Amino acid sequence: MDIGAVRDAIDTDGPIRVSSVHSVAESLILFLDSFPDPVISFEHYPVCLEHCTHFANSKRALRNMDFSHRNVFKYVCAFLREILSHSELNRSNAKFLSQVFGDVLLKPQLPEAGNVNKSTSKKRSLFVYQFLTNDYDE
Repeated sequence: MDIGAVRDAIDTDGPIRVSSVHSVAESLILFLDSFPDPVISFEHYPVCLEHCTHFANSKRALRNMDFSHRNVFKYVCAFLREILSHSELNRSNAKFLSQVFGDVLLKPQLPEAGNVNKSTSKKRSLFVYQFLTNDYDE
């Protein structure tokens, strides 16, 4: 499995040789999902959901986050945009990537986790989608 190859390459500082960008993306998802706190902090989660359909407000919400969380979000989105720039080869699209990564980057606090419905999942996806389909530069 390519995910193991990605992990081994990272652990040994070796080159990453995989047959699919999907393996790298899946490795990133597993890595981000293992964080005790999500990239979009619990504190900022409600605001991001509230502004998921308005890019200017989404950018403002992102600017209010601490530097490290904001930068990780920006770099993940930059990686996803790079994947999208090769969509004719890897058959990825912004909607799919925002759905997959939205559920990893934005998570509710644990007591709320069981109450996440399709509407909430869609809002998380839309928030990420904004940054994949619009120019973003601070």
